[in-house]
Amino acid sequence: MALGCLVKVTTRSSDAWLVETAYVVSEQDADRAVNIIKSKIAKFSDEVVVVSRVSEELLHALSVVPGGFARADGYDARRTELKHTRIEG
Repeated sequence: MALGCLVKVTTRSSDAWLVETAYVVSEQDADRAVNIIKSKIAKFSDEVVVVSRVSEELLHALSVVPGGFARADGYDARRTELKHTRIEG
């Protein structure tokens, strides 16, 4: 069974908001999964971390090919993120 990774990307916006987006990556190795997201979609200043493993069934359900990725919420991977968290201070 091929596993993948759930990768979280956190972006700090100019108006003190954190924007968090989760991606399902079809790569078993955590470091390679992070590098896929960093090289294809994340900005240089983004924080990119592996949150957990995902099953082959989820990869198949989201039609993620080996070495590929998809947003965990089903939206287009290049679409503006929807979850915002305000930073105080």
